[in-house]
Amino acid sequence: MKPTKNIFDKPAFANKFHQSSIRYKYAVQIQTLRAEAGLTQTQLGDLMSVPQSSIARWENGGTNITVETLAKIAKAMNKELMIDFQ
Repeated sequence: MKPTKNIFDKPAFANKFHQSSIRYKYAVQIQTLRAEAGLTQTQLGDLMSVPQSSIARWENGGTNITVETLAKIAKAMNKELMIDFQ
């Protein structure tokens, strides 16, 4: 039997995985923030002047989100966007 390789040893896979995990981290944070504010996706979209479908994509991690978009979400929710390198 062949020994299994660690899939994370493949740089391309590891990079894709890391990018996806970042997207999902922000997706959960956006969804949580919206839910805590008692807003629907449509209501948040209205505050940001974007369609509900954009909010849905951001919340399911289906798209890369820019810092500018994160800042707009924060502004719409009366929050401060903080990015922390650890």
